[in-house]
Amino acid sequence: MRTKPHGRDRLDRTLQWLPVTPTSLVVIGLVCGLATPFVAQFGGRWLFVATILVVVTFLCDRWYPSVLERLSKPTRRSLIFIPVVARLVEVAWLYGFWRLGVPAGVVIAAGAVSLLHEYIRSRAQVAGLREIAIPTLGERSSRSWTALAGYGVGGVISLVSTSITEGMATGVVTIAAIAWLLLGILGFVQLMIVVSAALRTNGRSGE
Repeated sequence: MRTKPHGRDRLDRTLQWLPVTPTSLVVIGLVCGLATPFVAQFGGRWLFVATILVVVTFLCDRWYPSVLERLSKPTRRSLIFIPVVARLVEVAWLYGFWRLGVPAGVVIAAGAVSLLHEYIRSRAQVAGLREIAIPTLGERSSRSWTALAGYGVGGVISLVSTSITEGMATGVVTIAAIAWLLLGILGFVQLMIVVSAALRTNGRSGE
């Protein structure tokens, strides 16, 4: 009986025909991510162009694991620099939100929660807490989807330039930034609960 191929398998077969490497995906994603706020700041139809850049970065994120698994194995260098690239792109996306009119307090809070989430997770990994592998609502994927939704809907609205839609793009990206912040807070709470439980379990086993 033939089984229907999973989406990941179809993606792997598609990527086999594309001349891409893990490094090229990282570079493309980083360049597009850093360029996003500088394109989006012009507003109007340029916001739709910024949306395309976010989509490219999003796809590079999605394809990177498949390409890496097919061509090579993670190296120490990639384990160090890939998270740095991801954080730089997230800062750029948030900066773009601010350039589009999102309150600075929301942007700074969203960025701070995201960085704190990643810091706690990395320190827990160093401490050998395997339980933290459980995903939370504040993961990179959630931030990517939120940025994609904010820029995407804002970009579509920017194509319909009327007196009614004026200011709607700013409202949309503001909602996206707030969603980023709320998901980050919930994810951080989830992560802290898991870390605390893991510490108690490891503490009892070490007695």
